[in-house]
Amino acid sequence: MNPFPSKLNALQRLKSFGVPIQCIIDVGAHEQTYELRMMFPDLPHLLFEPVKEFHPKIRENYEGMTFEIFPHAVSSHSGSGQLQTYSVDGGGVTHSSLTSTDDGSDSVSDVQTVRLDDFLAARSDPTPYLLKIDVDGYEVPIIESAAGARDDISCIIVEATIETLQERLIAVTALGFQLIDIIDSCYYHGVLSQVDVVFVSTAVYGLADLRPWQTKEFAWEHWRPVPDYEKHIPEDH
Repeated sequence: MNPFPSKLNALQRLKSFGVPIQCIIDVGAHEQTYELRMMFPDLPHLLFEPVKEFHPKIRENYEGMTFEIFPHAVSSHSGSGQLQTYSVDGGGVTHSSLTSTDDGSDSVSDVQTVRLDDFLAARSDPTPYLLKIDVDGYEVPIIESAAGARDDISCIIVEATIETLQERLIAVTALGFQLIDIIDSCYYHGVLSQVDVVFVSTAVYGLADLRPWQTKEFAWEHWRPVPDYEKHIPEDH
């Protein structure tokens, strides 16, 4: 399989490498995570989405699959919090995040919060989990809330802006996970704005195909620098 830094390609490679995944946890599901839905249609999906306006579309997108929607905001504590919703383009709600203040506006509402490890401890889902986190700025407390369940997680995918990339790398590696990919790079006016970072647990990192520089004889035909992809871009781009 030719590698390419996209979420769909990364998930395909994880499966080909033999990374064990039995259940999907999608924190910040929005209306769907298309790539997770396409690659794991037969696995259960636990979808955390506190913005209830997205729930009808979630049910439509995941029809025929095994899934549950939880209207909770995953946080560093179980209890309650304030959810801020907003639009980045002036239309309907596009994003949400926990906030520490209530300005009295209609865009702030009460929401139940849960620690991820507390929540999972009360369930009997098949493991290991793939954990995806995309919550528009509140990723680190969610990562920390998975500490008690880290042995049941084989893979973590986290969105990060350029400003937050370092703190999220530190938070996930502190749980005992190894960075293996940087995907879905997004540019704004030609400047790198955000990426998704992919980690596997240190136990999974023992798989031979995840460490080819240690387990395979070197061969130039398997080396893929960026200029290799640029060769296939039409000249008028």
